[in-house]
This record gives sequence, structure tokens and C-alpha cells, in this order.
Amino acid sequence: MLASLGVMGIEDIHEMNAVKNVLTTCINGVAVITFIIAGAVFWGNALTMVVGAIIGGYGTAFYARKLDQRLVRGFVILVGCVMTVYFLFKYGFL
Repeated sequence: MLASLGVMGIEDIHEMNAVKNVLTTCINGVAVITFIIAGAVFWGNALTMVVGAIIGGYGTAFYARKLDQRLVRGFVILVGCVMTVYFLFKYGFL
């Protein structure tokens, strides 16, 4: 999603992260509603995950905003590349 936002012309990594978070919230909201309607939610586990996600989201946003944009962008690229290579090896494409 960050790569797509970059292609669309957004250059500020913090602005890109904000837009990504709003879009992700909308996407996950649709998924949550679908699972609730289907009765497939284990509420104890779900509430624990919600608390962890909120703490993690606000915590990382707080520190990411204090870092240089080049460092944040480089970290995002590094993680994306490492994950790509990992999954290519895991599923036998390499």
C-alpha cells in the first residue's frame, strides 16, 4: 500500500503512513463486520488483540514520527524485501 501511495505522488512518509492507516482501518472494519455477522469471533481473544493493536499502533506511530523520513522509508523497504525473499523461499519459488 505504501508503494502504491508513493506511485500516486505522495512523498512524505508520515503522510503516506497516515493514509495507509485510514485505508487499513476501513478494510479491516469490513472484515470485522463480516466475521461478527458470521458468528466467527472469539471475543476474549479478539479483545486482547484489539488492545495490543491499539498500543502497538500508537506506540510505533509516536516513535516513527520522531525519526528521519529516510530512515523510516529505508526500514519499510528493508522489511518488505526480507518478507518477499522469505515467502519466495518458503513456497518454493526460489
